[in-house]
Amino acid sequence: MTSEKPKVLFYEEAFADKIPSLKSGCSVEKYIVLSPEKNPENDLPYTAALDHGNDAFVCCGDLDIEDTHMIIHTGGTTGLPKGGLISHRCELFNCLNEICTWNLNHEDSTLLLLPLFHTGGWNLLTLPLLHVGGRLIINRQFDPKKTLEIIEKEKITTLFGAATIFRMMVELPAFASADFSSVKWVMAGAAPTPINIMEKFWDKGVKFVLGYGMTEAGPNNLSSCAHLMSEEVMRAKYASVGRPMYLSMVKLAADDGSEITEPNTPGELLWGGPQTFSGYWNNPEETAKTLVDGWVHSGDMAVRDEDGYYYIVGRKKNMFISGGENVFPPEIERAMYDIGGVHEVCVFGVPDEKWGEVGKAVVSVKPGKTVTKEQIITALGSKLARYKIPKYITFVDEVPKNNVGKIVVSKVVELYGKATD
Repeated sequence: MTSEKPKVLFYEEAFADKIPSLKSGCSVEKYIVLSPEKNPENDLPYTAALDHGNDAFVCCGDLDIEDTHMIIHTGGTTGLPKGGLISHRCELFNCLNEICTWNLNHEDSTLLLLPLFHTGGWNLLTLPLLHVGGRLIINRQFDPKKTLEIIEKEKITTLFGAATIFRMMVELPAFASADFSSVKWVMAGAAPTPINIMEKFWDKGVKFVLGYGMTEAGPNNLSSCAHLMSEEVMRAKYASVGRPMYLSMVKLAADDGSEITEPNTPGELLWGGPQTFSGYWNNPEETAKTLVDGWVHSGDMAVRDEDGYYYIVGRKKNMFISGGENVFPPEIERAMYDIGGVHEVCVFGVPDEKWGEVGKAVVSVKPGKTVTKEQIITALGSKLARYKIPKYITFVDEVPKNNVGKIVVSKVVELYGKATD
């Protein structure tokens, strides 16, 4: 509302109480209420707006493929969200990217598990399935039990969501008997997914893999083609976010900008191709930092193995240095998720007089379980080098997340960033 300065606002009656506070000093000139049953502001009802419309066909003859189709905000997990300019070109080639990579067709269907204001909700499966004549099932609110029922009733073939969503599903007693026979594959993104969640799906014969994307690059860039993978490869590569998709151009860059070609060597992920964004709305400084010579600098660090599969090792800005060694939080988080009782975890670096920086973990525990700092340190001792084990561990009821279930690192650091337990 502040940065984009929209002229028209459509709202549902559930948001009617918030509208008066928006009307002072706001750029919006026209407010349209979708359900007029609750309309204290006496705004124009949507049905009335349609009645006053013109039925004449309007031809957008001067529309260019580079024109902005929509503005989608970034997740804002490490800072303030930015408005990404998504062109018609970006939308079109992202659809082709998914259709070709995942072999989508008119018989496919999905249940929308992410909100439509999020790039994953709009551009991941939604538009591509509309292109091929597939089906979209939209539920107003996510409910894990209802989700299982819809999958069975509607014979859903593909699913995408965040780890938080799938965790809630597998924790239901009904998951064990839920019918997933129609599902070709399930994909998780947005955050690391613990292997114990993936195993719940594998044990039901459901192919479950990880993917990678970002608002500024499509969003889809890396994916394991689950429909082509054997269970053996799927389990062996469980931590991988896949290989480049059909139209995705990718390279790993060193700090000096040179391309890294050796396997298992960390570098920043750079994206190219026709599905990349056009820049940030009214933010030329951030655009210049992110979009360089046609390549989108993701800020994510990754390695590529000998088979061409990529693994995310952490955000470039979230990496910390302890005793001269680079430490990437996701490696620690994955190891901690394997500890029984750990529900959610966020790791980051804090100042240390001796080592420069050391790790701190903020942890929530599963209901009915007990986990201690000593148990975590002991368990990590057999999995990680000593300098990677967090010095400080803070237990909380819930780790802060955004509206799609992704942990907001900046908020976690703001609340728990002191070098103490």
